[in-house]
Amino acid sequence: MFDLANVTHLINYIIFTIVIIFILTKQLPLERMVRRSRIIIWLVLIINIFSAILQFFCLISPDSNILYQLAADCLGIIGQSILLIGIVWMKLIVEPSPKPRKILVIGAHPDDIEIACGGSIAELSDAGNTIMSLIVSKGERGGNSSSRLIEATKSAEFLGINKVEIMDFPDTKLDQFILEISKKIEIIVNELKPDMVFTHSIHDLHQDHRAVHDATLRACRNLSTILCYESPSTTQDFQPNVFINIEQYVDIKIESIQEHKDQNKKKYVQPEQVYGKAIFRGAQAKLGEAEGFEAIRINLQI
Repeated sequence: MFDLANVTHLINYIIFTIVIIFILTKQLPLERMVRRSRIIIWLVLIINIFSAILQFFCLISPDSNILYQLAADCLGIIGQSILLIGIVWMKLIVEPSPKPRKILVIGAHPDDIEIACGGSIAELSDAGNTIMSLIVSKGERGGNSSSRLIEATKSAEFLGINKVEIMDFPDTKLDQFILEISKKIEIIVNELKPDMVFTHSIHDLHQDHRAVHDATLRACRNLSTILCYESPSTTQDFQPNVFINIEQYVDIKIESIQEHKDQNKKKYVQPEQVYGKAIFRGAQAKLGEAEGFEAIRINLQI
């Protein structure tokens, strides 16, 4: 027959188990809404696991030392407090856009957008803008195309991109299809009528990136705001003159890049390199962390 103490331990055990399941199943949404989320999640997870084990031990050992019972209760309180304080204190806060815009982001390969401007896209999404991403090739020469498409879709959803369209032009040979790519982009531009377009820079060693840049400028010749982003293959001629503060979003950018598991062995996708680039561009802009862009032209909303 359970006494009050055992009932309390059972309830606590159930609560801690539910919290553990919640964190494991909702890890991605939690990472999307909280800065430095990985530290908070793992800390709370470890504390709750220990608490659940201690509560279970007290439940099957009614005569257990009172210190075990106190430790179980205290750990549980600490774990839930860290989770609550972490969500409130580290929650991403962004001002809603006074006039929500339609934004088109174009990349040659499945992970180009996240590497180049993932922080900016996440922030623009949270501000209430409508975002569509267009990926010109499946990246089959740089990895498993099937995996890359799934990862690109998951990463886009994580960033808050509303729609993803993936074309099937041949990877590494986009420079042979500039006119065709331009026509496809123009169809999307006419349908979406974007207020802002992000694309590759002309100052890039990768022929696919330069091809997408050329195709974008042709297709978007009548648009007023075009920003060219930085990739790992941009040259020293890339000189950003527009910066977006991603101080709150650099962790989100890193998480979105890590969704591309097919590419995670490459040096330029490692968190320290991504963070270092953000700090460098931030220093140029007198900010904490930032992403830099070359403006083809820009219409300032004043």
